[in-house]
Amino acid sequence: MLNVAKLRFRDFTNVHYIAADYTDFNFEKQYDIIISALSIHHLSHEEKQQLFKKCFSVLKINGIFINADQVLGTTPFTESLNKELWRHSIEKSGLAKEDILSCYERIKLDKEATLVQQLTWLQEAGFSNVDCAYKHFHFAVMYAKK
Repeated sequence: MLNVAKLRFRDFTNVHYIAADYTDFNFEKQYDIIISALSIHHLSHEEKQQLFKKCFSVLKINGIFINADQVLGTTPFTESLNKELWRHSIEKSGLAKEDILSCYERIKLDKEATLVQQLTWLQEAGFSNVDCAYKHFHFAVMYAKK
């Protein structure tokens, strides 16, 4: 994915790539934008909150944090519906059976939080303009502005 991004943005000299564990990486600069996709749902709720604070601290004034990730349904019914729709889409995706079984194993490790919880945690981290730009069942794109 980094190679694709580097190819896509090869003409932009102001794009900086960091491949590291963001929970313990020592950021030495401030950034205009931080983007995460399908990653933060692997963290505990406490680790999510700490990461949101860290992102706030390393963003420049008016900097933007974007998180595209899985979210927990707000009720047992919506969570069940979200997971059933996900299972249906995975099984109709054309993936090999062993890949589908691998997906089922990986999802057991997820530590999803609701969209409302995460938006609240972003506000508590200090972000002012916090919202959801897109949501489709258990996938959401959240943004927060410093």
